This record gives sequence, C-alpha cells and structure tokens, in this order.
Amino acid sequence: MRALVLDRVQEFALKERPTPDPGPHEVLVRVTAAGICGSELAGFKGTDGLRHPGLVFGHEFLGSIAAVGDAVATDGAIAVGATVTANPLRSCGLCGLCRLGSPHLCQSRRLLGGHVDGCNAEYVVVPAASVHVVDHLADPNAAVFAEPTACALHAVALTKVEPGGSALVLGAGPIGLLILEVLRARGVESLWFTERNDARAAAAESTGAVRLSHTPTELIGHVHELTGGLGADAVFDAVGSSSMRLLAATLTRPGGDACFVGLHEADSVLPWRDLIRREVTCTGSFAYTPADFSEAVESLGRGHLRFRGEVVRAPLAEGQAWYERLLDGHPATKVLLEPRSANQADVRTPEDSADEV
Repeated sequence: MRALVLDRVQEFALKERPTPDPGPHEVLVRVTAAGICGSELAGFKGTDGLRHPGLVFGHEFLGSIAAVGDAVATDGAIAVGATVTANPLRSCGLCGLCRLGSPHLCQSRRLLGGHVDGCNAEYVVVPAASVHVVDHLADPNAAVFAEPTACALHAVALTKVEPGGSALVLGAGPIGLLILEVLRARGVESLWFTERNDARAAAAESTGAVRLSHTPTELIGHVHELTGGLGADAVFDAVGSSSMRLLAATLTRPGGDACFVGLHEADSVLPWRDLIRREVTCTGSFAYTPADFSEAVESLGRGHLRFRGEVVRAPLAEGQAWYERLLDGHPATKVLLEPRSANQADVRTPEDSADEV
C-alpha cells in the first residue's frame, strides 16, 4: 500500500509499505479521506513532542472495512464494505482514570497517527471496538469531521454556558469553528468570535456568531460594551498562545468559565489573584470521551451539526505541499488527503462541504 511517511522533520515521502493484517480484535479499513489536524502541523515541524520520523500521520478519517479479525463478530453492522470512521484514542480500560469515565486522560493512552501508524495511507488497522459504522446516517460522509467535532462537544460540555447565555470563541480554525457550531446548536444567544483570517471568519459568521476585533484593546472594549462590563458567560481559547489565554481569563464574567483548548504554547502566565477574586472557573479541555465521539458521529450524520469551513480534497501524494501551504497561512479550514491519483485538488465551499466529502 502507499503511505505518507515522515522521513525527517518537515519532509514526507510517499512510500510503499506492506498492507497491515488486522489482529483478532481489529479491522482493516480502506481509507477514503484523512483530515490534517493542527497538532499534526506541529508534528511536521518537530515541535509537538509526540510524532517522530518514520511515522504515518493521521487520526481523522473515513473509509470502508476491507477485512476483519478472526474474533470480530460480523453478524452485526461491522462487515466488509461498511462505511466507517473510528475513535483514534486507545486507552487501557483498566486504570483508575478509565474506570472513572475519563479514558481520554488515561496515562497509557495511544493515539492513531501519534503513537502508532495512522490513516495517511491506503489502509489503516483500528480496534473493532473503536469503529463507528455510519451507513445508516443521512450523511455518512460527514463522519470524517467526527474527531474535531468531538473535541468541540467536550469543551462546551465542560462549561456552564446555558441556552440564552453568552460565549466568546478566540480563533475560528477547525476547533474554534466547531465550538461555535456546538454553541449555536445549544441555543447560546449571544455568540462572538475573533479571527484574523477573513475566509475563516466568513465560515464562523455562518453559524450566526458576530465577529469582534482581534486587537486586544478593541476586543476588551467591545466585550465590556456588549456585556455591561461583566464579560461573557464562557470564553474558549482555541488558539493556545499566551496572549489569547490572557484574554480568555480577562473577558470571562465573574463566576463564568474560561475554557482553554488551544495547545500552541506550552506555558503561559495568568492573573490568578484576579481570577480567584472573580471566581472564574479555568478549565483545560483535552480531546473527548467515547460518548463525545459517538455524539459527534450521530450529530454530523443527522445534520444537527455541520462543518461549515472551506474543505480542500487533495491526493495523498500532495500531502507535503498541503502541510506547507497550511503552515504558510492557507485559509482552508480542513484539508482531506485521499489515497487516489489526481492532477489537482478539489476546493469545496462551506456550502459544498456539508453535502459531500
């Protein structure tokens, strides 16, 4: 099979590798589309501390079952030919955190495309227990966006924001855009965001959210004016820079929630005395639970949630070029790599991307 392998930092190579055989409790999936995640851009640059040369990236995907392991029951939905995605997080299931219902925080967790070879290849092997069959859904192709949508669902669920409330999202990349979409679906009435990129901002505005200035002094003034000086009920930092984290802490109302999702910088300083006196709840949001992932698959497939950003579909062979373009600031919200031959990438508008992947 063909696989996009990280040869060295900032250099992929399209290589022939043996098609893997599924273990007894695994399935082999023929990959249709694999999304590029922001964390993988950091891995490409060699700055995320997880991904290393020799690895096949990719943890967001859609495909069809090509083979099943000997111990996998095939009397149900899991069968050769079924359209599927899969939860890419693998947890031990035995530790205290797993037993407490937080397998995504398992200290032994392993990520597809992070710890083991991922889906930037013609085929990928995944545990049968992580597979979600999507053929029954009205739009099964939308499941390719399940992983980032699950991240957004998890982040919103960690806050106390309620229907009719207010929320501010800092950054409208894939996760920020999906947080806005989840907040819209939850009935949050006053919805604001910041984004430097005009193309991405247009997708965010299609959720009904209002764009505010990304200049800190202007943003603080706007939020105070809109909220009578209190701040938003919940503020989500979907960037992860020190300046955005500080704004999230500053612009959350007393008793509200500042939710930190972005991972761009490792360390930041926050005004803890002020946060304590205003009883602001500061929450880190990492990944998602299995329940979040299941909800994402169903909500996307039934049209309750949409990925509204610009989607680019490109051959797997163009993976290197698209990683470089995204790092150079290309406005595409999501790039889907496909193990197929083509001369040119297909660019989808936000309207098109909801209909076909």
